[in-house]
Formats: sequence, structure tokens, C-alpha cells
Amino acid sequence: MRGIVFARTIGWLHEGKGTGRRGRGVVIAGAHGHEDLCSRRFLRLLADKLAENDLPTLQFDYPGCGNAAGDHSTPGQVRSWTESIGAAIDRLKRDCGVADVILVGFRLGALLAPLAAAGRDDVAGLVLLAPPTSGKAYVREITAMSRMIDAPLASRSAGEGPFTEGREAAGFRISHETLADLSALDWRHAAASLPSLPMLVLTNGKPLAADEIHGPGAGAADITTAEFDGYPLLMCDPTANRIPAAALDRCAAWMTDHAGEAVAGKAMPHDASEILDGPHYTEKPVLIGPEPMICGVLCQPRGRQAAAEPVIFLNAGGVPHVGWARGTVEAGRDLAAEGAASLRIDLPGLGLSDQTEEGRLFLYDGRTRHDVSRAIDWMERAGYPAVGLVGTCAGAFQAFHTARADRRVRTLTMINPLCFAWNSSYALEMAVWKNYEASKAVLGHNAAAMQESREPDVPTWRGIASRQVRLIVRRGLEAIKSTVSMLHPAALLGQRRVERWMRDLCGRGVRVLLVTSEGDLSLKEIARHFGSEEERLGSIRGVTRVSLPDADHTLTPYHARRAVIARLIDHGGIRRDGCARSEPVHATPSPSFLAP
Repeated sequence: MRGIVFARTIGWLHEGKGTGRRGRGVVIAGAHGHEDLCSRRFLRLLADKLAENDLPTLQFDYPGCGNAAGDHSTPGQVRSWTESIGAAIDRLKRDCGVADVILVGFRLGALLAPLAAAGRDDVAGLVLLAPPTSGKAYVREITAMSRMIDAPLASRSAGEGPFTEGREAAGFRISHETLADLSALDWRHAAASLPSLPMLVLTNGKPLAADEIHGPGAGAADITTAEFDGYPLLMCDPTANRIPAAALDRCAAWMTDHAGEAVAGKAMPHDASEILDGPHYTEKPVLIGPEPMICGVLCQPRGRQAAAEPVIFLNAGGVPHVGWARGTVEAGRDLAAEGAASLRIDLPGLGLSDQTEEGRLFLYDGRTRHDVSRAIDWMERAGYPAVGLVGTCAGAFQAFHTARADRRVRTLTMINPLCFAWNSSYALEMAVWKNYEASKAVLGHNAAAMQESREPDVPTWRGIASRQVRLIVRRGLEAIKSTVSMLHPAALLGQRRVERWMRDLCGRGVRVLLVTSEGDLSLKEIARHFGSEEERLGSIRGVTRVSLPDADHTLTPYHARRAVIARLIDHGGIRRDGCARSEPVHATPSPSFLAP
């Protein structure tokens, strides 16, 4: 795999690994927003399978999304998204010498792919994965997510009004113009207007009949339809989701069967440097070895030397390196505007990076610090001898323990850390949470059946019972974690090891920024190790405490992300005063998986 830049976006090219050189490749047009976060790993694994079968494959981000330049406010987004698929086809043909492509569309990509194929003679097949019923249905789903996640958070915020220029769905912004243009899309009508192409359509629900796609006169068309097995579990959450191996194999096998017999022509690799130019930043896709390879993007100030130490952004749980609500991209580019470089990465096993070796703990393996140190090595070779680390949730754990072991870390930012020292009780909590998220996905998938119930009060009492069970489980898990922590040999000897680790870090000059959302479960973790009033944390010189009002665990509200970026600019040394600061924590309820 290698990173490439084209059409104001960043892509990842998986070149064929087989012994032959087939004249057909694959372009993957992915999802948008929260669905992109959930599916990016799945599509990376699909690209690997295709490359192993000698089908070069290109993944990329739409303009204004992911790692691409621009944002939601750019006019004509649906048109530019469709055009970017064509640009990806052209780039793959040039770099790998293929004559034509199979076009894969996932969710939003399935709406756009038939449009992108229109008028081209180099699209040899379509694979449409979980296509929305229509553009109108897709917009309704965005609206429902916005009302479920974003609207309640906005209603709690006294300092920020609702987003009036469009919709926010899990923090991702979409303009009114884009929503209107999406509503007008009809992928089945677009597919029916194409020349007869082989197609694989995996639906989220009942499989379609072939004549529902190409019409009753297309009986001879090569169209395979089936249900997308495992789709709800894939899309429940970027961290809790489960990769549907059967769907991966089915897609890869279908495309391999339709790979064609032509031999690839002469490739014409891009001879310019792969640099994405922004208004105040430049970005470069990078791969960090040795294996397992780490995928990332280096963001630097444009046209001037960096004014402060760079930072490395780590994954928040299983969220890919673009960040929840694209927050990591926003943060890196804002830091560049202030003169600071950054590197956002996917650690092995996450996002677009290689798989980890067998036997590793998910997210909380102590060996992860060696992977982070490999990224620090890369930054040092790039001319940055010292760095800061920024991590949210599990990323905070990884950043904390890397900073303890690697003296090149000068600043440490931990956002909503749920664990300082891993033990079996945390593994139990993660298992409970992942099962809970999976069960929500299955219930959501069966929502239509529940709505047909003749007992109107059933959903109400079930919801109340569910909240009570979550409250009981949450309290029980917190008690177990506290008990196990107290029974650790260091604790029995009167040694507060997490507090000692923090004091050692600050004692050697590391500046620590500890950020929590009000009411977040991370407050209980901090109290477990530093006292219920955080009194022992306040006595450590070099720790700055920040509390974010009206924010959730993943910083979905825009104002919360802006507040963190401002703190990172301050903490990173652009405005450096060298003093430890402490800000009061005001406990207010915040949504979480076990919230009452």
C-alpha cells in the first residue's frame, strides 16, 4: 500500500500482489461521516484481499471529507464527490496500467457509483454495498441520527446554538444544499440507464430482485443480489463493531471471478511529490515501518518553519485517524495555522494500518507503546527530535505509557481516559460495552418488527428496564474496577503506582494536559487513582486540568472540539507560561453506554 494525492484528496493504493498483471483494477467509493468511521477498516481489509488476487485497488476520501481538502461548506459537494470517483478511476489506470475498473460503492458510495459510471467505457462492473433505498431515505437516516445524537447535546449547551446551515450527524456537518442534492439521488434509476454491467448488490435487509435494478427488460443482465450478512454489527460503532468475514469473502470472490483476462498495459506513475496543499498547511500521506506498517498523514505549516514541537494524534478507541466528527483533521490543520506540525496515525490493527500479530489485547496491549515509539522515530528522522502525544479514551492510555518509556515525549494530552492501568476488570467492562453496542445494533435492525407490535406500552417499559439494568451494571463494574485496583500488590503495599507514574513524568519536565467532559466515566477513573476530589492530582506541578461543559465522551459537539484545539495550541508551547493550572470540575450527567 502507498499513499497518493490527486484531485485535492488523499488516497491509498493497494497494488496487486499476484504473479500476473491483470488489466482490471478496483476503485472503492466509501461512506460518509459516522458510517465511514465504522466501515473504513472493513474496506481496507477488502482492498487487501483484492490486491492479493492481483486486482490493484484504490481507496480515497471525498472532497471536504476525511483527509481531503475543504469542508462541508463547499458548494456543489454531491457533484464534486461524484467527479472525484472519476478522478480516482483515472489515477488508478495511470498508476497501474489497468484498462478498466470494477467500481465498489459503500452506502453513500453506492448512491454515487452509478452516477460516476455514466458516460464512461472503463467501468466493467459495479459492487453496491448496503445502498440506501433512495437519496430521500438516506437523508431521513441522517436526520434521525442528528435528532438522536446531536440535538440533545446542543440543547444542553448554553454557549452554542444549533447548527442552522444544515444538519450535524454524530458531529459531521452537512449543508442544506448537500442534503437537497442527496435527496434527489436514485441509484436504481441511474443503474438502469447504464449499459448492461455485471453487478453485485448486497442490501441491508431483504435482497432486491434483478428487475428492481435494471427493469423487467434486463433479464439477461449479470446481477447478483443478496443480504449483507453482518451489516448491523459492522456499523454499530467504530470500536465495538465486528468485521463480517463472510461479506468480505463474498465481495472479493465475486470481483475475482469478474477480473477479466486482459493484461495490464504500461503504468505511468505520478512523478510529482505526493503533497496536498491547503490554505495554511501541507499534508503528506506516510507509511511507517517495519511491519506491521503504520498508516498516517503528516500535516505541516505551509511556507514557514514550525514554531513549536509537533504532536502525534493517536486513535480514539477504534476510530480511524481522521477522528470522530473529523476532529483530528480539524485539529492538525488548526495547529498548522499556528505554526505547529502534527502526525495523525492509525496504530496497527486500526483504520488503514496493517494487522497486528496474534495474541494482542485490543487497544490496551502494553506493546502498543513500541508502535507509538516507531512513529516518534519517524518524526525524529523527519527533523522533529521531540514531540507531544495526544490521545482520547484508549489513545490516552497508549500516550500515557509511551510517554513514561520514551523521553522524547515533552507534552502529553489525555482526553477522557477510561484506564490508566489495565487489568481484568477493564477487560470485563469492555466486553460488556461491546456486547451492549452489538445488541443495540441488532435491535435497531429489527426496529420495524418492534413497531408493528400490538402492545404500544412494551417499548416504554422495556426502555425503562434497559436504563435501570445499565445503571446497575455500570455501578457494579465501577465497584469491581476499584476493588481489583485496591487488591493490586502495589496498592496493598501502600504504593499508588498510577500517581507515582504521573509524578515521575512531570518530575522529568513533561507537561500534562488532562481533559474531561463533565459527567464522563473518566472522572471515576481519575478519582480512583488521585482521590475523589482529585486532591493528589492537584498537588502535581506540571498537570493542567480542564473540564469541558456540555460535551460527550467523543467530543461530538463542535464547541468541545474547538475548546480542545485552543488548549492544544496553548499546551504545545505556542503560548508557553510553564505554570501548572487547575480548573474546577463540575459534575453533570453525560451520555454514555451505561448512563442511567
